[in-house]
Amino acid sequence: MKHKWKLFVCGISISLLLGGCFGVDSGKKSEAKKTDTKQGELDRPEDVYESVLTYTGEGMYLPNGEKNEKIAKAKEDEVIAATENYIKENYHVDVKVNNMVGNKDGVTVFFESLGRLHFYSTAIVPIDSSTGKVAQDKVFTLSKEVEDSIRAALYAYIMEEEFHELDLMLKELKEDNDIVGRTEEAVANSGGLGYETPYYFIQSVDLDEAINPVYELFMKDPNASQSELKEAYLPDKFKPENLTFSIQFYMNNKDSKPNKDIFNKIVEAVENNQKIPCGAYSIDLHDNYIIKKNGEGYKENSLSRSVPDEIIKNR
Repeated sequence: MKHKWKLFVCGISISLLLGGCFGVDSGKKSEAKKTDTKQGELDRPEDVYESVLTYTGEGMYLPNGEKNEKIAKAKEDEVIAATENYIKENYHVDVKVNNMVGNKDGVTVFFESLGRLHFYSTAIVPIDSSTGKVAQDKVFTLSKEVEDSIRAALYAYIMEEEFHELDLMLKELKEDNDIVGRTEEAVANSGGLGYETPYYFIQSVDLDEAINPVYELFMKDPNASQSELKEAYLPDKFKPENLTFSIQFYMNNKDSKPNKDIFNKIVEAVENNQKIPCGAYSIDLHDNYIIKKNGEGYKENSLSRSVPDEIIKNR
């Protein structure tokens, strides 16, 4: 399972980079080890790191994006309208733009959906840096990104009770231990990985035969009721590896390294709770700091584990 998870998230990260976009590279553990020069220590330079307690998602950076970011902010209304219109027309979803990060070809727009389905994703609005023109008719999204985000949101929508149980369990773990999640503002400004909360995100893939009929019904009839969407779901065809929950906690104290006892409590809670949603689970506990330029929590001292396949299959 761990090998599959790394491959899955790596695919997300690569597609983001190739598309000129930037998201929270939540699976780039190996690359983080190469690029983070202070990882084994708790010496965190302020120009590189910020406490998860105060991080808001501001300061994200893409190479050669400074000029286009300035243009995008000066023409914010055009960028927002282009994004909202594109997502509404193609996916039947109203959205709110939370953040814009310049890239070499335009601006990466971080948005969240409005209404009964909730997810975070990104769109790319091209900009001609030589003329300052925003190409409102050339908006695009990375392959499968929004589609998979909607699939994840639909799964949460039709499995409302199970997700409530997961949220409650993680909230209790946070209250009973000296750990925290990201702030709501940070999730809004740097989220882009589908269904996401301060403590976890999930990402669905289009290979899943169980969720696809739900997605197809929603795209055909965006007003389909919750019960109708749930009836379209095919539980017998569900494959846990096609829907991954990435649980991300941080130490509450700025001077604390990830605590193994707390980490084991989180793992045990996930493994033993039969009421939470079915899916693959990856659990991570970081120190208190986030890398500001990319919203990444992974460092060399992070503790990580995937729930074994046999536990998932026995649910």
